[in-house]
Amino acid sequence: MPDPTPLDGAHLFEFVRESELAVMFVSVHRLHTFNGALSQRLGSEHKAIAIGSIDFDALLVSGPSVLRFLHQGLRHCDAPAMFGVLPGYYLFRNGEMLAWDAGVPVFADFAALGRSALLGAVFSGVSHDLTLIAHALHVAADQVAADRMAWLFREAIAAGRTERQAARETTSAPADELYWAYQVLGVLPTATDREIHEAWRRRRAETHPDHAGGNPEEFERRSRLSRDINHARDVIVNHRYPRTRGAAYAWAS
Repeated sequence: MPDPTPLDGAHLFEFVRESELAVMFVSVHRLHTFNGALSQRLGSEHKAIAIGSIDFDALLVSGPSVLRFLHQGLRHCDAPAMFGVLPGYYLFRNGEMLAWDAGVPVFADFAALGRSALLGAVFSGVSHDLTLIAHALHVAADQVAADRMAWLFREAIAAGRTERQAARETTSAPADELYWAYQVLGVLPTATDREIHEAWRRRRAETHPDHAGGNPEEFERRSRLSRDINHARDVIVNHRYPRTRGAAYAWAS
């Protein structure tokens, strides 16, 4: 798996929308780097997943729209949101945040860390190199955190697919449908009507089934995305213009 793509606030929205799946890592220090074990797991399970990294300081000065977007995403996926944005790993699908994890060991991981520390102590005693203990702990911390995050992301992706399928099969709108609609189009709730319309046209062009290249699976995937994009635009329009009964009025100008 290649190294994470360096990101800045100006290109964050573009990054999370470009790939169907994307993981963004928010680092607090130059030594706080992307978990290599997690990168390998993600690359083996999702060949086309995008991986990026951004400094926490750069994120904080990236502007209110980016911070609001991430804060809303944290709330949406039931992650800690009281502090606004957090360091760690953010999972997105088509611009929608699915999960967040701090990327550090938790209490349940202490047993595995203790075994690694004991193994490091044994090798340290044999080689008289005390740094082996620290190295064993570091490797173990990365491994257990990677295992937990890979499972969390796998579950979040599967749950998201189930929810999206259920939403298509039922006539009742989900409680967070408006949030989902803005995420699908890759815009913020503060976007103007024209910006939403332009985002809808751009997303439609990017995912049009005619560009499937004769691949039936790709054609079906693009068809589903196109339906979602059209529905997302209608949800936003009906929310903004509840008495006008349709998207045509809102975008007539």
